[in-house]
Amino acid sequence: MKGNELVWRSLADHALRGERTWSNVGDLAYDAGVPSSTAYLALERLESNGTVDRYRPGGFSVVSIEKLLTMLCAWRNLDRDTMIRTTSEEIEPFLHSERGPYALGGADAANALLGGHAVSSFREHIVYLPGAGEVRAELARLTPAPDGNVRVLAMDTRAMRLWDGYSTLAQTYADLFATPGWQASEFRHALREKFVRSREWDQEGDRS
Repeated sequence: MKGNELVWRSLADHALRGERTWSNVGDLAYDAGVPSSTAYLALERLESNGTVDRYRPGGFSVVSIEKLLTMLCAWRNLDRDTMIRTTSEEIEPFLHSERGPYALGGADAANALLGGHAVSSFREHIVYLPGAGEVRAELARLTPAPDGNVRVLAMDTRAMRLWDGYSTLAQTYADLFATPGWQASEFRHALREKFVRSREWDQEGDRS
């Protein structure tokens, strides 16, 4: 993922938990795993369309989660971050803790976030694996399957450290937006109904 997407994902994940306010850009940059300059530029885009408000002497707050998710979804490019398309049988050996970190995304992550709420059967699975080193070398030895049911995506370093078996809510939402098919849309709508307020004018319960 590009640096601005990592920043927006961090902002969205925190905002969806009710944590809209940040005391400085440096904290956000660290949370996203990007340089401060990248975080500043990513915030400029959000400030220009009213997604965030800046405060003196340097803090800021997310005003609209809807706009933030829209920005993240609009920039999401699954093909760009896909390392290989393969099958469940080929990828299964990679899904063991001794092989390193991994996370399930897309519909599998949505099911976990929704507490087992199965919208429908789905064909395409998303698996996040480290995008460099030994894992990438092993993936390169697999035979690509363009019609395979598993899309393997590169996992950024922050995700490698923090994700616990599944992609986060914001990442899952954006990935489903970028996934074709009505099943992906149904999962995304279910996530929105459960986790995103229909109106944001009342933010009394949000935590700083």
